Amino acid sequence: MKLTTNNLKYFSAISILVALAYGFSKLQGAISPLFISMLFGLALVNTGLWGADGEEAANFAAKRCLRLGVVLLGFQISIDKFIEVGPRGLLAVVTIVTGVFLGLRFASIRSGSSESFSTLLAGGFAICGATAIAAISSTRKSQERDVSYAVALVALCGTLSVFVIPPLANLFSLSDTRAGAWIGGAVHDVGQVIATASLMGPEALDSAVIVKLTRVVLLIPLILLLTLKSGEKKSPKSAIPVFVIGFVACALIVNALSLPESAVGAGRELSKIFLSLGLLGMGLGVKWASIKALGAKPLVFGLTAWVACGGFALAVITWVGL
Repeated sequence: MKLTTNNLKYFSAISILVALAYGFSKLQGAISPLFISMLFGLALVNTGLWGADGEEAANFAAKRCLRLGVVLLGFQISIDKFIEVGPRGLLAVVTIVTGVFLGLRFASIRSGSSESFSTLLAGGFAICGATAIAAISSTRKSQERDVSYAVALVALCGTLSVFVIPPLANLFSLSDTRAGAWIGGAVHDVGQVIATASLMGPEALDSAVIVKLTRVVLLIPLILLLTLKSGEKKSPKSAIPVFVIGFVACALIVNALSLPESAVGAGRELSKIFLSLGLLGMGLGVKWASIKALGAKPLVFGLTAWVACGGFALAVITWVGL
């Protein structure tokens, strides 16, 4: 993007909208600023409030900012939490993530969804919601409507979890620790995990965060695998994009250095900000007609998958004995 006065004006507008998304997210806690930012983009372009003059700024956000956000995702990777979960916990998390990703991707493709949409949705359900979808979309040629629909589905299902899982945990007479492990293994976005587990108590919250952050660590091998298996013809030098290497390097450096918690927290927030900019930019490129063309089938599939994946996560946690 050329730094013209017009482009800066539109990018400033995008930045202000992301700030507003953060404000709305802080008010309720369960819905991530990434999803709210994307909704702002969809609303603007489909009401005619965002014209062709802002296209360059939107593309800059959707590509450059999104990739920088992926690099900074390294601040969200905690090897300490990965170790703290223990052998049984690690077995449970790996089983849940692998089972949900492969099973959901296969079932989604068989139901008639595209390979791109199926991969995005599976990654979102298996690891960390909108964050994983944004990271995956940046490594492959994903249609913006697929990204938008996938983000909307994980946001919807994750929000439903806040209201559904705590009563079910009480109904099943789960201990706080096991309920927290279930929440950490089944709920998508980190904010939704915290909101859900907080309703169960401090022990549930501790357990949920440890399991959830262990799932997030598995974003590294997933991104590397999907990048290498994208099917695109690439030279050996470009087989893994620079920003993916940057993501892995950032995670390794952050975990190798004893950075103060304030610095790590700032890095995590910066990652969310740039990912939010990216998703807002993507939303500005999606017309409602293209989402409508997908039909209600992916919505029904997503809700069914939410129930199935939640049940699978609880079954694995019970089997392992967390």
